[in-house]
Amino acid sequence: MGALTRIRTERVDHHLTGQGFANAAASPVDVEGLDTVLWDQFPESVAVCATDGSCLYANPSMERAFGGPRAELLGRSLWELYPQVVREQLQARFQRVAAAGEPEAFEWHFASEDRWFVLRLFRGHGRVYVFSRENTAEKKQEAILRGLYDETRRAQRHAAFLAQASEVMTSSLEHDEILQRLTSLAVPPLADGCSVDVPLPDGSVRRVAMAHVRPELVERTRAYHERYPIRMDDAHGVGKVLRTGATEFVAELRPEALAQGIADEARRRATQELGLTAYIIVPLMSRGQVLGALSLVNTEGGRRYTQADVRLAEDLARRAATSLDNGRLYTEAQEAVRARDSFLSVASHELNTPLTSLTLNVQALRRQLESPRASPGDVASESVSNKVMAVQRQLSRLSSLVRELLDVSRITAGKLRLEREELDLAALTRELVPRYAEELSRAGCLLRLEAPGPATGSWDRLRVEQVLQNLLSNAIKYGRGHPIEVSVGADAERAWLSVRDEGVGIALEAQPRLFHRFERLASERHYGGLGLGLWIVRQIVDAMGGRILVRSAPGQGSTFTVELPRLPPE
Repeated sequence: MGALTRIRTERVDHHLTGQGFANAAASPVDVEGLDTVLWDQFPESVAVCATDGSCLYANPSMERAFGGPRAELLGRSLWELYPQVVREQLQARFQRVAAAGEPEAFEWHFASEDRWFVLRLFRGHGRVYVFSRENTAEKKQEAILRGLYDETRRAQRHAAFLAQASEVMTSSLEHDEILQRLTSLAVPPLADGCSVDVPLPDGSVRRVAMAHVRPELVERTRAYHERYPIRMDDAHGVGKVLRTGATEFVAELRPEALAQGIADEARRRATQELGLTAYIIVPLMSRGQVLGALSLVNTEGGRRYTQADVRLAEDLARRAATSLDNGRLYTEAQEAVRARDSFLSVASHELNTPLTSLTLNVQALRRQLESPRASPGDVASESVSNKVMAVQRQLSRLSSLVRELLDVSRITAGKLRLEREELDLAALTRELVPRYAEELSRAGCLLRLEAPGPATGSWDRLRVEQVLQNLLSNAIKYGRGHPIEVSVGADAERAWLSVRDEGVGIALEAQPRLFHRFERLASERHYGGLGLGLWIVRQIVDAMGGRILVRSAPGQGSTFTVELPRLPPE
């Protein structure tokens, strides 16, 4: 209602409820004393009636509303002027107002034209005043706003449901578990029943998950599909969705439509016993591939699906397909890891067998060449001896590589075992360093060892030896021609082993990658290896509860320090 209408309404209400009402109603309507100028200008339809309902006055607005001259309205019962649908209610209210004097107001809907009206009735000094105003535009605006509000609430509920669904489905990477969680989540918020079917390589269809508000229907539906299996060439339903990747939506499944769609009487009767009244079937698609079909069904009859429900089901299916795809990729990655570890284990053992035999034979040959019976100045013997020593070095290197591969398979399989014993790290270092004399000599490196006192603790001897060997080998490899310093120390809680070289050094930004598997920061042409040594060292040190630190700069060498707790962690 506009500002002018509100002003006029306020004036009229005041006029009717105060002294003005009494003055206006005091004189007969058809003679002097009635302020007809006010009523004639009023935008609402106005009628002044006697208490028996006969119309004494009608303003021009009412004349226009009823499409006839005012003279034809006067003298007739008020309720006879209005459409049939409102006459009985208007008469009852009019008579109550005429008898009791209390004003009344009510709304009525003229359904055939979809129009709304408001009627207000007042009594004063033997007359009843009736105001009628159309409020169709206001009602329609309210409906629009209500629809927007409902749509907003629905969107909020859908968003909250999808967020919950994403959280539930991403909490697992197992294919069937994801789908079972999906069906349980959809019942009952989205459907009375929910199921997921997936296509198999042989062309058949497998139902992998199902839930229903009535648990007995799960078994009944399972028995139905055992008797009537889903087929990929079905004209409708799950088979069609799996084949085409297109959503199928039936808002209301009528019995006659069911009868037309299923020719076999026994199957039609069995289908009717399932009680389907509506359904939505959406494909689970990822990267253009149909992974399955999600079915939402109604069986209780109280739910009606809309296009908004279809959109929600499709959003849910997209999230489920993403979870399935992630689970599939995870499974494939796990299988690849298992295959790799199996290969590494087999390859390590297969390589180690001939290497062991070859090493023993070379050692025997070398002992024979170095025996006192060999001629001291025999050039052939010396040449063969040099070659045997070269072969032995390469065998030692190859054996080291094989051990690294075997350690990789053990560590990744979680089979790295520690055999702890009381051990003096300083004494072990003094014992191991002389073994590298020949290698140090070839590399032109002078080694200085500083291990003044005991550094005891509970460690795995073989694994500590492996750590020291890897660090020394790296120092010799990258610090060729430069001195190497090895130091051992201990305090009340820990012991440490430090190996320092003056070789090529490592850039600061590259140091975090040092302990990654197969990581090689130096050129392959100049430095060999699989890039596993420091990774294995890190795994061993971590297993013993210690840590390894590196300090290095390009051209200034590197210092690797291993710190080990003297007592094993709890």
